[in-house]
Amino acid sequence: MPHCTTPQSPTARTAHPQLPERLPLRLQDLPPRAARFCLRVADFLTAELARAVEPGSEPSRTDRPGNLSSPGLIAPDGMTLLVGVSGGADSLALLLALRWLAPRLGLRLHAAVLDHGLRPESAAEARAVSVLCRRLGVPCRSESADVAALAARECCGAEDAGRRARYAFFAAERLRVGADWACTAHQSDDLCEDVLLRLVRGTGWPGLGGMPAVDPERRILRPLLMTERRDIDAFLAELGVLPVRDPSNHDPAYRRNRLRHDVLPLLRAENPALGESVRSLWDLARCDADYWSRQLDGLPLPSGVEPPIAIPARTLRGLHRAARLRLYKRLLDRLGPGQPLADCLIALDEAWAAGRGGACVQFPGGKTALVVPAGTSDAAAGGIEFRAHPAR
Repeated sequence: MPHCTTPQSPTARTAHPQLPERLPLRLQDLPPRAARFCLRVADFLTAELARAVEPGSEPSRTDRPGNLSSPGLIAPDGMTLLVGVSGGADSLALLLALRWLAPRLGLRLHAAVLDHGLRPESAAEARAVSVLCRRLGVPCRSESADVAALAARECCGAEDAGRRARYAFFAAERLRVGADWACTAHQSDDLCEDVLLRLVRGTGWPGLGGMPAVDPERRILRPLLMTERRDIDAFLAELGVLPVRDPSNHDPAYRRNRLRHDVLPLLRAENPALGESVRSLWDLARCDADYWSRQLDGLPLPSGVEPPIAIPARTLRGLHRAARLRLYKRLLDRLGPGQPLADCLIALDEAWAAGRGGACVQFPGGKTALVVPAGTSDAAAGGIEFRAHPAR
């Protein structure tokens, strides 16, 4: 069995990502703990894909690694995955785990590397990641993006601009190589941060539960979402793999970093099992989202996305407030991007319940909801009209 050298510290970082001179080629050649890490990733990935086919269901024994034949999500002859790789610990662990799981799960892998151009060393790091991928036998495409210019053009922060650039690149590259899914390396700590960010922004339930592991609309998978950072570090250390460290991850100018380094440690001091609590919240949120989706699917709603989308009063009167709030969000989502925040949804429902005809609530993305006066001849009299207004 090939042997690997082990770094001095599980959190060691280098200027460029490094693999040991000799790396096991097969899952069965890995040290037992590293093999178990990979199999846990396979278990989670398989279970989440199975639930995406039948939301709310529990995977059966046949839905374990080796059976990824979920109809509509995976091709019968296996699955092609595009893996986003930066050279950091999380993305290297994801790439390596999928590389060793590929024969077992029938995976074909492609890697995608995007240089954001925000640090002098980023171009060299991207080239090093490409070399690493080739050594693993994984085809890789590397591109660069002027994220600073994008941030200025879109009037947003560098973090948001970088995220937009990454997902746009992953989407284009997934189509180019014919991949079924694009995989990102979000892990359990990222989920904790995401829940806090959503709480700060005013996201309602069940969106407050955090990012999904399977996003069928954008064709994104997050196989490490239930994996803790300490397990990722231990996995890489045991194999002798050295990731790079991005200093921007410690820059307090970014809200996510402030939550990561200032807020989360305080919360973990109060509850060392915070990660488990957030993962339970995430699971409950998925359960509730599935329930409300099925409830709303049974309503006589207008089809299509052409505004206005009108909901008559008779439909609204027959619903519990919880169902109305979720109905508003569903219809606003139909009209395009822009997150309808909880306080706006609540304000809309209060206006409708009080019969304030003519009241108009604005939502992000240039969308509005108008309470139609009850005395009008409009078919939606007493109901609500949802509109999208193009940007000028």
